[in-house]
Amino acid sequence: MPETKPNAAKLHRGGGREFARQGAAFAEVVSENSKATAEETTTALEKSYSIVATGAADFHHQWIEIVRFNTNSTLDFVQQLFSVRSPAEFLELSSAHFRTQFETFAEQNRHLTGMAQKMTAHAVEPLQASMKSALSKTAYSKTA
Repeated sequence: MPETKPNAAKLHRGGGREFARQGAAFAEVVSENSKATAEETTTALEKSYSIVATGAADFHHQWIEIVRFNTNSTLDFVQQLFSVRSPAEFLELSSAHFRTQFETFAEQNRHLTGMAQKMTAHAVEPLQASMKSALSKTAYSKTA
């Protein structure tokens, strides 16, 4: 009985179909993963924006309070200057006021800096979590 060889055209068509099917399946998985990652990233950006907006409003409110406090302090100092009777008393009052203001400004600066750092750290957290999630999914899909 003569040995029959498989038809090369049939093998080629069958292999091509399988290759196309695998390519389509891979494209579908990549598309689904990309869509899920885009949705997660959008959610993370929305959370970050919300945190930044709230933090900026709190920072602005605190800044206004600081300006109000410093303005009142300066007006009190000017009022005290009207009661000064001698150059020595003027120097003493001015020195005490400037020392107090310097300490107050330093404390206000520390407070505002702390607020900004805290807000920045909180705003980055959703983005970091989203990146970790996306990278872990990518690493998982490469090993699977």
